Amino acid sequence: GGNEIQVPGSMAEAVGGAASVIRHGELFGAAESSPESSPFKGGPKREPIVREMYTTRAVRIDPTISTSGNVLGGDGSTKSNRLSVGEATSRLGLGKVKSATAKMDVSLSSFVGTAPPSDEEWNAEFARVVEMMASSPSSSNARGSAPVLFRTEFSSVPSAERLAEWLAVKWAPAILRSYDIAGTRVGARPVYATQTGEEGTKIEIVWQELVDFQSVTSGKMIIEVDENGMTAMRGGGDAKQGYGGVSKKPLPGEDILVRRLADAASQAVEKGLAVKPKLAKKEVAAMKPVTTVVAEEVAAAPTPPVAAESSGPGPRGAGARRSSERSRGSRKRTTRKPSSQSDADKKA
Repeated sequence: GGNEIQVPGSMAEAVGGAASVIRHGELFGAAESSPESSPFKGGPKREPIVREMYTTRAVRIDPTISTSGNVLGGDGSTKSNRLSVGEATSRLGLGKVKSATAKMDVSLSSFVGTAPPSDEEWNAEFARVVEMMASSPSSSNARGSAPVLFRTEFSSVPSAERLAEWLAVKWAPAILRSYDIAGTRVGARPVYATQTGEEGTKIEIVWQELVDFQSVTSGKMIIEVDENGMTAMRGGGDAKQGYGGVSKKPLPGEDILVRRLADAASQAVEKGLAVKPKLAKKEVAAMKPVTTVVAEEVAAAPTPPVAAESSGPGPRGAGARRSSERSRGSRKRTTRKPSSQSDADKKA
């Protein structure tokens, strides 16, 4: 009828289609108005325990669906600081992020770090996401080229070989033993990681699949470490078994490894294997020195002494002065002798 109302199917349709979406993982932390917003658990103690919301403040923003086809957010496998999600939302709403576009669908993950992101770091994160979303997935998969799954930058890497060794020996085996990866029973799954390359700066995570009761390499993830960061790409499998081409679809469990690579980058900075990138801050214009003009002092004519006003009648009021100071604070004590009448009364 005429009173029929059409209810929009989504929030984007309700606001005219120009809405940005920020997805998050498992939320932690409390609002400032909450009694649990105190930095210490249980109050100050001899050995205080700092809440996670104050020790996990570093953030990373990724497109929800990357150009390689992986879903990078909104599934609860990552953790997000409630304060960081609120700050990112307010920055987008107020237009403080210059690199952000009108429509964005991103996911926010939190990692270990006590310092919150600065304005430059927020702009750099959103700029990286815009660059990734602008890249065409068809161009990355053309001619069998390996699509880029993950990329992060460091200020410097003291030893690329040492960082690659830590990824292959410590980080990758712990992820491959997790339930999300080891629980895969059907199809291909990542099995092991090995350090390759002439300089030992490459790591290959190998996917294997059981075909006719034989293990066949069906794909790889190749992680390259250099002096400025590390990059993860999808690689082909065993060409003899028909898996030589690079898969255009995500490998099973690949999205989990991509999300954990962001955590690996944070751990590498914490362990001293890499140096966090330093962004150029805005130069603040130096204040010009203020010059003050001091007027020359002019010698004033001596003023005659003003006589003190009289406080009342008497010699002091008339201007008389005391010749000598009087001793104060001492009084001569005298003993009173009893009278003769009182002595006669005592004798009686």
